[in-house]
Amino acid sequence: MWRYFSVSTDTWAGKVELEPSEFTGGRSLNSGQGGTARFNVRDARTAAPLTIDTLRPWERILVAEWDGNAVYAGFITGVDEDLDAGTVTVRHQDIWSLWESRHVLTVRGDGAQSAAPFTLTSKTLPTIAFRLVANAMTGDPAARYDLPLIMNADVSGTETRTYYGYKFQRTAAALKEITDADGGPDIDFDTQWDNGTETFRWVMRCGALTQGLWEWDATAAKKEVFGLTLKTDASKVANRVIATGEGSERNMIVRDDDSFTGTGPALEAVKSYQGMPDGGQLQQRATADLNASNDPTQQMSFKIRANGSVTAADLILGGTCRVKTSGLYFLTADWHEWRLIGFTFDRDWITLQIQEIGG
Repeated sequence: MWRYFSVSTDTWAGKVELEPSEFTGGRSLNSGQGGTARFNVRDARTAAPLTIDTLRPWERILVAEWDGNAVYAGFITGVDEDLDAGTVTVRHQDIWSLWESRHVLTVRGDGAQSAAPFTLTSKTLPTIAFRLVANAMTGDPAARYDLPLIMNADVSGTETRTYYGYKFQRTAAALKEITDADGGPDIDFDTQWDNGTETFRWVMRCGALTQGLWEWDATAAKKEVFGLTLKTDASKVANRVIATGEGSERNMIVRDDDSFTGTGPALEAVKSYQGMPDGGQLQQRATADLNASNDPTQQMSFKIRANGSVTAADLILGGTCRVKTSGLYFLTADWHEWRLIGFTFDRDWITLQIQEIGG
C-alpha cells in the first residue's frame, strides 16, 4: 500500500507521515518528473501533521513509498491554499529540478569567469556524468550543497570534456549533452530509504541501464493492461543533420551526418551547439542526433493497477517490458520487447511509458 512522508532536506530525516487525498508523481530516464499532493484540511486526521514546518518549499521533500520501498521523492516547490474549498495542494519536483539550479563551476561567484576550467580527461561518459553531479554538490556552505547521493567510482576511458566558468553552464544542460552524445549513457536517480528506513538517499544509476523484466499480455481475456495507446511520430524525422558549434560566420565549426534509408524526401535538421569548441564532440552530436531522428519514433503507454502483480516498487527504469498486442496498424500482432523509459502514478494506477527495443 501507498504511504507518504515529509522529510527534512537539512538532515534527510525527521520523517512525518502525511495523509493526502490525492498524490501524483513519476520517474523518467534522463529528465525530471513532478506531481501534486492534495490535502483536505477540514479532516482533523489529515490536518494534524500539516504545519508550515512539514510543508516548507525546498526545506522538505515528499516521499511516496509502496510497501516500505521509496518509489519517488520530490522537493516541495509550491503550496496552494484554498480556504473556501478547505484544501491545500502541494506541488513537488524530483531531483532533476535541482540540477537546473546548479552550475558547472569551480568558483561559485565572482572569479568564475577567470578561473581555470573544469576539465575531465580520459574518462567514460558515465564517469563524466558522475563527476558533473559531484561538482554540483560542491560549494560553500558545504551543508547546503551536499546531498545524500551515492555514485560509482571513476572509470578510465577515451572521453574528455572541458567546462569554462564564464559560460555558467547548468548542470542539467551538461548532463543532457552527455546522455545525448553518440553512445551516451542513461541516467536515473533511484530513491531509497537508508539506515533502517529512517533517513533518505538517492543512488545515481548511469550507463546502459537494462535491469528488470516484466511481461503483460494485452490480448488476454483477464485484463491487466488498460488504456493502451501507440503513438508513431514522424514530425521530427531528419535524414541529414547539420550540427553547428563554437564560432561565428565563416569561422563556425560545422559537422554533419546523413542516412537516406527508405524512399521519403530529404529532410534536414540544423542543430546548434554554440558552446561546443571540439569538432570531434560536435561530430558525435551530429551522429547521435541523426540516429535519434532518422526514423519515426514509437512510444506505447498503458495503465496497470497500483496493487496489481507488478507494483511501483518493482519497476526499474531501463528494464524490459514484454508486451503482446494485436489490432494495431503500426505494430504486428505478437510479443514485442519494449524499454521502460518512465512512469507516473496516483493512488490507484501506474501509467508506463515504453519504447520498443531496437525500434
